[in-house]
Amino acid sequence: MCKSLKVSVAVLGFALATQPFAAQQVTFRNSCSEAVQQKFGEAMTLLHSFEYPSTTRLFREIAVEDPTCAMARWGQAMSIWHPLWAPPGRSDLQAGMRILAATDGLEMTPREAAFVDAAKAFFSGDDMSTHVARTRAFEAKMGEVYAANLDDPEAAVFYALALLAAADPHDKSYARQFKSAGLLNWVRASQPEHPGVLHYLIHSYDFPGLAHLALDAAMTYADTAADSAHAQHMPSHIFTRLGLWENSLSSNHDSMRSAAEFTKRAKLPGHYDEGLHSMDYLMYALLQTARDDAAEALLRELARIRRTDTENFKVAYTYAASPARYVLERRQWREASRLRLIREDFAWDDFGWAQSIHFFARGIGAARAGELQNARHEVETIKRLQASLPDTTLPYWREEVRVHVDAVSSWILFGDGNVDAAIALARAAADREDAVDKHPVTPGEVLPARELLADMLAAAGRSDAALVAYQTVLEGSPNRLNAMIGAASAAKRSGDEELAAAYREIVSKQTAAGVGRRPNLVVPMSR
Repeated sequence: MCKSLKVSVAVLGFALATQPFAAQQVTFRNSCSEAVQQKFGEAMTLLHSFEYPSTTRLFREIAVEDPTCAMARWGQAMSIWHPLWAPPGRSDLQAGMRILAATDGLEMTPREAAFVDAAKAFFSGDDMSTHVARTRAFEAKMGEVYAANLDDPEAAVFYALALLAAADPHDKSYARQFKSAGLLNWVRASQPEHPGVLHYLIHSYDFPGLAHLALDAAMTYADTAADSAHAQHMPSHIFTRLGLWENSLSSNHDSMRSAAEFTKRAKLPGHYDEGLHSMDYLMYALLQTARDDAAEALLRELARIRRTDTENFKVAYTYAASPARYVLERRQWREASRLRLIREDFAWDDFGWAQSIHFFARGIGAARAGELQNARHEVETIKRLQASLPDTTLPYWREEVRVHVDAVSSWILFGDGNVDAAIALARAAADREDAVDKHPVTPGEVLPARELLADMLAAAGRSDAALVAYQTVLEGSPNRLNAMIGAASAAKRSGDEELAAAYREIVSKQTAAGVGRRPNLVVPMSR
């Protein structure tokens, strides 16, 4: 049995200030008029920060001020794609094609024409089912751009982004991510605060076991990010992966403030969607530190946001995940079984995978509260959602919906007394979830399937196996609170009081600022 202490102790209490500083201005060589160069640099800086509403406006203004500027059309098209987020819809693809067609006949350098051709490779049709093929075509074209311009930092950075966009979430070799990081680190040697380099390095290493490789980039980005909600939020991806909760809290508080200010400054018709993305990461960090009162207040703040700009996958995820996290992390099973959607008027039918999160929370809550018939009803609802998922659904979401079905079903089996069958199904769900890397929109699964397996093993009296499962969770999610509490309890039952005490000490430090009143927050000492 593995009993080594697989948690991070030294990182607790380390905090960063993430006040908005002016980001390093990006220099992207182009043949547009001198009059638009400053605005072009600003637009490129924000493009690397994924501030797409602002870049759309800036590149459009540049195209008006200099109608011969082909790269302004390229920038507009790249502002439509969002390579590391959700695939663009048919109307967006058509818009990108029209914008890039406007470059035909405009004078360009060979390098500029190559960048435009790469974008055209992605915007080569409006069939959403060809997204992966078009992404790979863009990757190949950007590889050619880089090979022809080996001394060009922006060619390297955009090729690195193309590699990340084309990465397979099932590929655990992370070949594209490592290649991307190599290119980015080459640029970082001469431009240590380049916003795209820092941003994409975080994405390159946003995985269990790799996140420490981007800690320095995250720390630098936290200090140098533009006044951008997404840029200020991004370091928290790495802080979350490493269990640096105080750092994550700081980054996401700053990001939420920037999103609220941008909403007012830009006079948006609804709250800026990046603010909701930061809210879910903030919710996760608050719950890991038992700041339950603050988490409850955040949930009320989320509920007051009745409209966003725009109503997209990030919004759907936060509306579904944050309320589910609030009840599940506190292990309020009966409360979870009665969970209601925070916005029933949202376009949920467009986001079946997000709806699945909601019904998963209700199902797990019902099953663990002993309400097995209600849990069966939730499973059937998830199965209907699963059957209705469009072919364009990303692999991670498709797999998560299947995990939701199996995880809830395993607890129903457990409630019926079919312990061995329940454990086998729970283990299969955990293996399935671990086989696919998470989407960047989530700080972590709403309730990890392997943690549910560990809980089940503990409930079945199999303490040694439960301890191993909890420690496996902690390998991928250091300082995850419920996994540490479970590990402490399992270690105690296995007779390893020293290990149990070590976990208890970390839990005590991590929750010192919290006011959580949870039934499992304190692991009893041996008498």
